Amino acid sequence: MEHDLVIGGSGMLAGLVRQLAAQGRQVTVIARGRARLQQLAGPGIHPLALDYRDPEALADGLARCAAETGPIARCVAWMHDDDLDRALGIARRVRDIYCQVLGSASADPSRPDLLTRWQSAFAPLDRPALRLAVLGFAIERDAARWLSNAEISAGVGRALAGDRPVTIVGTVTPWSSRP
Repeated sequence: MEHDLVIGGSGMLAGLVRQLAAQGRQVTVIARGRARLQQLAGPGIHPLALDYRDPEALADGLARCAAETGPIARCVAWMHDDDLDRALGIARRVRDIYCQVLGSASADPSRPDLLTRWQSAFAPLDRPALRLAVLGFAIERDAARWLSNAEISAGVGRALAGDRPVTIVGTVTPWSSRP
């Protein structure tokens, strides 16, 4: 069975974690909160409580999950600080796809360098392939709103399964309509 890693998967990405497990994949979920992780417990889901900002704990956790569940084929990472060095360190342990979830600010048209920075940092790696999932917003009845957890999980799932380097989940245009 294939092994996926989801970092920050106990909240808005919980639906994606459940979907991957329902597809028969083994899914290790890293999050800080044990209680929320336990709510995800189920067949194929392996909760791992640790703080991804702690380099030693992260390295130990990644080594342990690979030893127990097998090599990591794909990773989805929702890390709020967008630390490129940490992301590259994780990606080097992933065989096929590394999907970084980014907040809507990454699509700010006044800052095109934000996405280019990620792509440039990953360019020297042969593997894994980089996928960027940029979270946008939704417009309904002429009003903007943030995306629901279900919309985010579905959109990030499309980014992970697709072959596009950048997937906008929802919309980011017009930028001036952001909630």
